[in-house]
Amino acid sequence: MAKFLQRDKLSPTPTSDVLSKFVRVAQTSHYKVEFRGFGSPNLSRLASYLRGKGVDQEFIANNLGEYCNRAAVPGTRLFTKEAGDQFPGMTQKFVYKRQFEDFQMTFMVDYEYKVQKFFELWQEFITSGSDSADGVDPTSTNYYYRMRYPDQYKCDRIRLLKFDRDYNNNIEYNFMNAFPVNVATTPVDYGPSRMLEVTVSFAYDRYVFGKMDSYSRSLREAVEQARTQLIAKEFQKRVEEKNAGNAPSPVPNVTTDVYDAVIENDTTGRTEEQIRTDMNNYFNGSK
Repeated sequence: MAKFLQRDKLSPTPTSDVLSKFVRVAQTSHYKVEFRGFGSPNLSRLASYLRGKGVDQEFIANNLGEYCNRAAVPGTRLFTKEAGDQFPGMTQKFVYKRQFEDFQMTFMVDYEYKVQKFFELWQEFITSGSDSADGVDPTSTNYYYRMRYPDQYKCDRIRLLKFDRDYNNNIEYNFMNAFPVNVATTPVDYGPSRMLEVTVSFAYDRYVFGKMDSYSRSLREAVEQARTQLIAKEFQKRVEEKNAGNAPSPVPNVTTDVYDAVIENDTTGRTEEQIRTDMNNYFNGSK
């Protein structure tokens, strides 16, 4: 393998340098799935429906994601329109829409069948509006489906965290307002016993690439609050100095002052070094 040093000059890359780059590559077998929002007020009816049929909140929050055997990170596509009249002889493209594809996850079914029940009952709840609104018996011959409102069945987000064996590096996908659109056929037969699995396809409004945990949100809010208060304080100070006819004082390093303010008011129990690391990530756009 060669590397470019100048336009017309090449030099070989040592094999050891090449191998060192490929020894530590991301692997597919380390990830975690979480379903968030089933304890929120909007989903209280869905949570009650599931609980009444044997799928409790503790199972959803703590155990369901552990049964995920395979997950596929979905693709995303940008739609463009052409503009041929901006520059003579040139055709340009501009983005006007972003489309997110449905994604699939395959789950192992536990011996109590709570995994299978969860997805079947979730879909059943979505189409059960006639049960509660019109009092129609699901077993009657003239039963019909009536869909519930989206805010009653879309979960806040499904979190897919991809990490590696050392747990140092990770990426995170958060699928917003997700719900199951397809529960695939689950074959059973009298042949050799195999692990029972269920594959589910999910629709969602969009996904957010990056952290969205409560600490990240509270950190962001603390940073913005400290920044706003400091800027307002400095503005008022300059108004007072101008009214008094005094020369304005030097502009402070607002970022440094924000660091100090967040550290002083932190209630998470993190060390100063941890907070500064998280804030560096925030200011660099990774949180």
